[in-house]
Amino acid sequence: MAKRKSGTLLDALLHSAEPDQPRWKLVPLVLALAFVTRAAVALAGDFVLHPDEIMQYLEPAHRLAFGTGVVYWEYFYGARSWLVPGAVAGVLKLFDAAGLGEPVWYVAGIKLLFCAISVSIPAGMYSFARRHFGETAARLALLAGVFWYELAGFAHKPLTEFVATAPLLALLALCASRAPDRPRVVGPAAVLAVLIAAIRLQYAPVAVVLLAVLFLRTRLKLPLALTAAAALCVVGVFDAVAWNGGLFHSYLTNVRFNLILGEMRTGESPAYQFVWWLTIAGGGLSVLCLAAAVRWPARYGLLLGLIVLVLLAHSVQAHKEYRFIFAVIPLWLLIGADLTARAAAWAAARLPARPGAHLGVTAVAGALVAAVSLAGVLNALPAQGRVYQAWSQETGITGFLRRQDPIFAAYRYLARAPGVEAVWQVDRPYYNTPGYYYLHRAIPFYDAFTGGGINRGLATVTASVSHLVAADPALAVPGYSVQRDFGGVRILRRDAGEPPVRRWQEYAPVIADQLVHDIMLQVDPGAPAPPTNAGIRFAQPEQPATRSEEGQ
Repeated sequence: MAKRKSGTLLDALLHSAEPDQPRWKLVPLVLALAFVTRAAVALAGDFVLHPDEIMQYLEPAHRLAFGTGVVYWEYFYGARSWLVPGAVAGVLKLFDAAGLGEPVWYVAGIKLLFCAISVSIPAGMYSFARRHFGETAARLALLAGVFWYELAGFAHKPLTEFVATAPLLALLALCASRAPDRPRVVGPAAVLAVLIAAIRLQYAPVAVVLLAVLFLRTRLKLPLALTAAAALCVVGVFDAVAWNGGLFHSYLTNVRFNLILGEMRTGESPAYQFVWWLTIAGGGLSVLCLAAAVRWPARYGLLLGLIVLVLLAHSVQAHKEYRFIFAVIPLWLLIGADLTARAAAWAAARLPARPGAHLGVTAVAGALVAAVSLAGVLNALPAQGRVYQAWSQETGITGFLRRQDPIFAAYRYLARAPGVEAVWQVDRPYYNTPGYYYLHRAIPFYDAFTGGGINRGLATVTASVSHLVAADPALAVPGYSVQRDFGGVRILRRDAGEPPVRRWQEYAPVIADQLVHDIMLQVDPGAPAPPTNAGIRFAQPEQPATRSEEGQ
């Protein structure tokens, strides 16, 4: 059959060829190992890469499922899609229906859910590499995707960069399919492309390019376009219904907001920042692979182009965080796998007197990847901490298997301890706490700022809070005793049970400052003003303080 003219350039970029070996029979077992590896890290403890993972995804999901949760400005103004938190909320409801609606069960369950989604990354790497480079490179890519510390360590995170990378790798594999005219390829590819953009809007350019590749390769152009259009309409309508607004309400609001905010953050970080972070996090291997790939543009042009697209889409904005470009990691690992396979083939051809030369090359490359991965998962790479904190310095303690943030253990305890009627996190803002997602109680919950409203005297504090949480070893409050200490994070409990703790009308404090409101007024002149005192309203009118209380 004659080649399509439109496919000539694409054939050169994809250079699809018959695999040099049969499909690896151990692929299912290796993918099962990928899940086990991810689950081991996920269940080893709790850490936060960025506050967004709780305040933008898990906390809203908890509020949707159980009615309690901090409302951050994005959800007050409708500037965030409910796609990810809505899905998490659905799973939380299933846990609750099964009698497992407690943090001890659902925290681990949600982690394992995202670990399962993440397994499609090494699976996609194997499928693409097999069709694009050959079976040897595919096996190496699969192993790299399974064990590379960032892919395994962040697999359980609900951040959109991580979630969107899973369908992105699946789409990449479908675009390299040897059967582009099959409906089972075209339909899923169209849906995946829209899903990627819906989850992570900044990945839309990559999704569009990959969909365009398949569009040029397939004869089913109309079904592909119609399926993509239908999926896009579903996303737009879902967003409109979720926010009671127009089509794509949250996406448009978020883009407009960030365009204005971006002007205020000009010069925050240099344009080359992502390349520097990639170098540190990859132990130098990432940059070496990319530099070597430039020598063979026909072979690596597609992957290099996708990497450039991801970098450019995020480099144009002043605010940069390493997590934004997560999709680059499996792409450079694919290049590294093929470079290793080619180096091993070269050694086998040029050194016939050494039958094991090709195995030696593979072993050396594998040892380098293993060494960097082990150092990374132990937080031992030089300057690694700077990569995760980025510019904002908002994060708590970031770790994989060690350096866990003890605040999570404290909140896990509060979720099940008897007599917890109200909690005051004395020294942290809401966005650096585990939130109601871990606390899971319909009780008042104050942070370092809202706590100022109750810190007017000892009588007011004792009437408002049963437990205080703080990392300050010098903190001492009359009438409160240290109940537990979790790695320096102490829980103080009220000694007496009287007076009764003041209740709230609803357990959803709103966090939106004046700067956010000023920007939102430019986006929407009718934007509501954030409520005073984070919207905290007591179920019973607050009693005026007595003269003796005022003097305390």
